[in-house]
Amino acid sequence: MDKPFLLLLFLLLSCSLPISISSYNVPAIFTFGDSIVDAGNNHFNKNCSVQADFPPYGSTFFHHPTGRFTNGRTVVDFISQFLGIELQSPYLAARLAVMNGSRRNYPSNGINFASAGSGVLRQTNQDSAMLREVENLIGHIYRLGGRRLAVFSLGPVGCVPARVFLLNAPVEKCFGRMNVMVKKYNEGLESLVKDISVRYPGAVGDAVQRYRAIPARYGNSLILSRS
Repeated sequence: MDKPFLLLLFLLLSCSLPISISSYNVPAIFTFGDSIVDAGNNHFNKNCSVQADFPPYGSTFFHHPTGRFTNGRTVVDFISQFLGIELQSPYLAARLAVMNGSRRNYPSNGINFASAGSGVLRQTNQDSAMLREVENLIGHIYRLGGRRLAVFSLGPVGCVPARVFLLNAPVEKCFGRMNVMVKKYNEGLESLVKDISVRYPGAVGDAVQRYRAIPARYGNSLILSRS
């Protein structure tokens, strides 16, 4: 590879990217994840009921819905602007443009594969199985040329409003059992990412938002203890 690109594995839930990337010459970002970083892929999938094509989505920055599940930009958009590169197109939008001849090639600044509602596995309640799948994905991406990877940890999934639809989930408080699983997953993810440079020569990996794995170290001891 002539230039390194930044590969962001936004696994399920994330909020910010506190790693330093300004010192790298990064011409492209490739993103995998869910609604937190979806740049509009679901908008081009009419068979998908998970959509963000109506107000107030997109109201503050783009001033119209773009398929992003936010009223403005995603964290990937902010990173791209920080790096001085154009925002990445949704993969399905870029593919459509290539197929209908409105553009010749896929964008050179990377592409966004994220899709709202997606997950590491169809069933995302098995931390060990999820970690194995993440490890497989990292290895596959490395073989495809990925060298700089930011892997995002999970947030307190047991506190999201949709938890009330889960079997035996409490309504008036967070789902403690799910948050325990999240904590175990994040701790395993931390260990997995530490081994990236050893297992994959030339690769650089960082587990973003480590406070979710060991919250007490960062003064957030209650973030995953609510039940």
